[in-house]
Formats: sequence, structure tokens, C-alpha cells
Amino acid sequence: MHLIESANISQLTTLRIGGVADKLFAPKEKQELIRIIKQLKTENIPWAVLGGGSNSLISSNGVRGAVISTASLNWVERVSGDLVLIGSGAKMPKLAGQLAQMSLSGCEFMEGIPGTVGGAIIMNAGAHGQWTSGILDKVTFLDTFTGDEIIIHSSELEFGYRSSTIDTKRYIVMEALFKLNEDKTEYITERMKQYSRQRNMSQPKGFSSGCIFRNPLPNIPAGKLIDEMGFKGQAFGGAEISNIHANFIMNAHGASSEDICHLINKIQTKAWTTRGIWLEPEVCGMGQFSEEQKLLWIHPNNRIINNSVISIEKEILIKK
Repeated sequence: MHLIESANISQLTTLRIGGVADKLFAPKEKQELIRIIKQLKTENIPWAVLGGGSNSLISSNGVRGAVISTASLNWVERVSGDLVLIGSGAKMPKLAGQLAQMSLSGCEFMEGIPGTVGGAIIMNAGAHGQWTSGILDKVTFLDTFTGDEIIIHSSELEFGYRSSTIDTKRYIVMEALFKLNEDKTEYITERMKQYSRQRNMSQPKGFSSGCIFRNPLPNIPAGKLIDEMGFKGQAFGGAEISNIHANFIMNAHGASSEDICHLINKIQTKAWTTRGIWLEPEVCGMGQFSEEQKLLWIHPNNRIINNSVISIEKEILIKK
């Protein structure tokens, strides 16, 4: 187990944004993760889990408590002909290549998604009409309430567009069993090359968290809506809305989390006031955000209770 005190965690995200975490843990096996959670609960230290950091907006003001990086939980083990056991920290692009060399098909769509398997399961990551739930057989979780290791079949979980019913306040993905198909390596790699070409033509290069918003409706892509509202190329501080794909907010030059939040708010406000459409962030917040910034993750209709603005307790995505 690796522990760093006062760790700058910006480099652990694809946006390259984030302040200092009080503690950074990097377990290398499941039992280490279990011990870490037990220790943090005993000491009453709040914690959050960070995978590949591709879907995370970490506050430039830092994260109080502990951040647990799953990056070292990255094993890939062929259990039988078409079943593969994969650690939650395995990065999807590398995994797709590894499985191709093992003549196993099913993960080609992951070749350009810069996240980890754990995040892919929780968010039901997908591309090219394929989804993580389509290849998922079983998931091994750590139940942080009881400290138990539990295995749940995919049929017992519910998945939707960029979502699942997994309670991330209680469960941490430790590993998963994927059911794949045997195929020739050259056929698999050719499909991956085609996907890569498509992605390179439609998505910007640089530091980003991928799509910043979920599509509000199946027939209304968020990127198209943002483009129609005239936001392409707009910038604030070091953040910039991509000229290539309007649903990408880039860390163009030393952006802070405040810069990203400003652009998110600007886009959300115009979509809501002029179109009546709520754009829900796909990116998740972690760390010390202001009360106003926290509202970016709350639907406008749910922000007012008894004539007062909702106040989210503690830090976004920080649990005890």
C-alpha cells in the first residue's frame, strides 16, 4: 500500500485540474483496500475513490480527508475461454489492446475511453452503440458499510444511459468478470482502428474530461444544443469550450476548477432559460466547492425548499 500525505492530485485526472488531498492511498490488492476503508472509518476520516480521473472535476481548493486511487488494482486474468477477471483500476484503452492480443472481442469500444473499468461499470460507459453492461457478467464490490466483499451478478443491477443503480456511497468496485467472444486478433484490432479514426475526426485533443454534460434527450445531443446556443470557442480563464465538439470543455492553459464551473454554469443557465432544458453534468465533482458551485449538480426545480437554497452537506462525493 502506498500513502502520500498532502498530495497534489491534479495529475491523476485527464483535465489536469485539482488541488491537494490531505491523504492519497493507492492499494495494490483487494485486501489492502478493505484495510484502508476500515482504518478511515475507525479514524472518522472522510474519503473518496478516484479511478482514471476521466470523469472527475477536482476542486482547485483541494480535498479534505482521503482520496483512494484504484489505479494499481489493474489485473487482467483469463478465467476460462471467454471469461476474464479484471481489476477495477484497469484502464480501458490498454485493456482493449490486451484483450485483442488474447483474441477476445467485446471491449473494442473502450479503445478511446480514458477511464478505468470501475468507472465504466458505475457509469455504464459506452461508445459506438455498445455499453459496458453488455459484456458484464459479475461484479465484486466492497460494501463499505459492513466491510464485506460481495459478488453481484449483472442481472441484479440496473443500467441506463451513462448510469447504473450502484450506490457509490456504499459500494466500491474491486473487480469484475467480463463475458467476451473469441475472435481473430487481426479482426479485433482492425475494428479498434476504425473506432479510433472516427473518434479522432470528431473529438478534440488535449486536457478534458470528455463530454461535460449528459445528452438531455435521445434526440437532443448536448453538443449540438451547446453549439446552437453559440458557445463554441468561448473561454473563461484557462478553460475553453472546444471548437471541434461543443460538449468538451478544455483545460486550454492552466485552468482552475472555478473556470470550468463558470462555463458549466453559463451553458446551463442559457439552456434552461431559453430552451427549458436542464443540462446535467456528466463530470462528477470532488473536493471543496462553494455552495453556489455545488448547485451545478442539482436540477433547478430541486434547488428551492421552503424559500431557501439547498445546501449540500460536506464535500461533493466525500463519504464517511
